[in-house]
Amino acid sequence: MKHALEAVGIAKTYESSSGGVPVLRNLDFHADDNEFVSFVGPSGCGKSTLFNIITGLLAPDSGAILIEGSETTGSTSERVGYVLQKDLLFPWRSVLDNVILGLEIRGVGRREARERARALLKLYRMEGYEDKLPGEISGGMRQRVALMRTMITNPQIILMDESYKALDYPLKIALESELLGVVRKERKTVIFITHDIEEAVTMSDRVYVMKARPGEIINEIKVDLETDSPLIPERRMSRRFNDYYEMIWRNIGIEPVI
Repeated sequence: MKHALEAVGIAKTYESSSGGVPVLRNLDFHADDNEFVSFVGPSGCGKSTLFNIITGLLAPDSGAILIEGSETTGSTSERVGYVLQKDLLFPWRSVLDNVILGLEIRGVGRREARERARALLKLYRMEGYEDKLPGEISGGMRQRVALMRTMITNPQIILMDESYKALDYPLKIALESELLGVVRKERKTVIFITHDIEEAVTMSDRVYVMKARPGEIINEIKVDLETDSPLIPERRMSRRFNDYYEMIWRNIGIEPVI
């Protein structure tokens, strides 16, 4: 079976003045079409290093990354888009011109790129902000623009690294609901890197739990909250939510506070 994305035996060690520091060791995992998969673990478990290896920005010492059965280790792929914690918008470009950046790089004509961007702005409820600069809109809006910039190139796989970490809680919940609704509608595969257990449980079909130093996968948990709603408040009302939350806490090695 070909997975949308698969990793086999991923390992990475960084060199320091005192010798090698193993960061990741023997990671095997996969994500299938139209699946939302999260990685959660303590600080120092190598989540960001793993993100960079999946994107092709960093090569592992051993192991392989495969996308739809084809190896892409150490290289980027147009089938993969990513959204970082920082939106990294160009402050001198308007919202619309930030959104179309990826299409411009790929040689799409400006008129066509703008038409596609305007359709996305409507989907993300950002109509009327086309000509605003990043400094003139809120943090949540900037994060929406960053996601639209990724989605407009139509990647099948979306990688997200702590993408909502810096947002206040109500806005974070709203954008999580919006994201879940959009990726389900568009049938995208999402790999979500987070330290937030609630976020991982609420949004995911499966959660990989990692331990630190070196980072290893210690459990794979299939999540079924018994609801098809993309709305985060509704999903957190599931009677199973606390069970998954406590399971992950105990996997990481910390007893939950009752």
